Amino acid sequence: MDRSSSNPFSLEETPTSGSEAPLHFLEKALGGLRCFQAFVTAYEGGILEACREPASLADICGKTGAHVGIAGPLCEGLVRTGFLSRDGSGNYQVTVASRDFFLADSRFSQKAAIAQMKEFASLFYRLPDILQKGPVVYPRGEQFRERVIPAMAEQSRCGLVQRVAGIVSSLPEFHSARRLLDLGGGHGLYAIALTRKNPDLSAVVFDLPEVTPVTREMIRQYGAQERITTQEGDFFHDSLGTGYDILFSSSNPSGKMPALIPKISDALNPGGLYLNKQVIDSPEEDPFADLEWNLWALDGMKKTEKRFRFEGSVRLIEYNRMLGESGFMVRNIVPVDGRSVMTIAQKTGVRGAGRDAS
Repeated sequence: MDRSSSNPFSLEETPTSGSEAPLHFLEKALGGLRCFQAFVTAYEGGILEACREPASLADICGKTGAHVGIAGPLCEGLVRTGFLSRDGSGNYQVTVASRDFFLADSRFSQKAAIAQMKEFASLFYRLPDILQKGPVVYPRGEQFRERVIPAMAEQSRCGLVQRVAGIVSSLPEFHSARRLLDLGGGHGLYAIALTRKNPDLSAVVFDLPEVTPVTREMIRQYGAQERITTQEGDFFHDSLGTGYDILFSSSNPSGKMPALIPKISDALNPGGLYLNKQVIDSPEEDPFADLEWNLWALDGMKKTEKRFRFEGSVRLIEYNRMLGESGFMVRNIVPVDGRSVMTIAQKTGVRGAGRDAS
């Protein structure tokens, strides 16, 4: 039978799989796209700004030029997703969370983070072309300086930096430490927070030459120039220096690359602490997270197919085992948030020191 005819299917016929799950998955995925695009439109189109104070739909449209028939459902959707609230008179106002994160003068503005999310979203719109031609290649320095570092800074200061500083400052050795190296420290916020916890601590933030101008500006903004400096370099190729009591690394490739362990050891004084915060190696809830990771590349850096992994890196559990074989004692592995942990290791100089059973 020609299934393209006017009577293609019997009404008694059902899918061979007996399941509608694929359709439900696509509907849910489309819902996520709708939510993201609606939020970005409201954010960039001035809807949230127009709702700093209670505003009627007419007020919002008057301030933004929005079409009332579109702005109404948009605002209602923003109420349901927690970006706006609506009072008994029908006036809209930003929620506490939106005031914290999504207004022009928000103390915890996520402007750079949203821009980065938009960039990743655009890659999926270009997926048919990328599938044929390969990943989009970004200049490494520019990508870190213009996108990655500003986005990470915004996200980190919303609680992550504070939690990390609390963990590190609770270590017995911290208050006697005098020199700290923030390896691949980017925005420098961890070094800034930690020097505030210890008035005798000075810090060096080590990162690429293209990144350190951003670091120095952040140091200037926080008034930390007297105790924090920067060192330009590439930790894959350059020396890290010596004489540090603490070496801190957060979510950068060095923290899962065994080849760099000798450099890290050389940088630390005997008994020095290596504090390595890394994303947990666990299956991604998002089935296309690995795909997103592979849609873009950085010149001079080779990534693997798995998200957040680079050529030469290993799983964190394997990396920590290798630390124990390279003159470190892994004292503890501390949860930082739902996505990352901090390995606390101490330089012993004794190969095979392994992990502290206590």
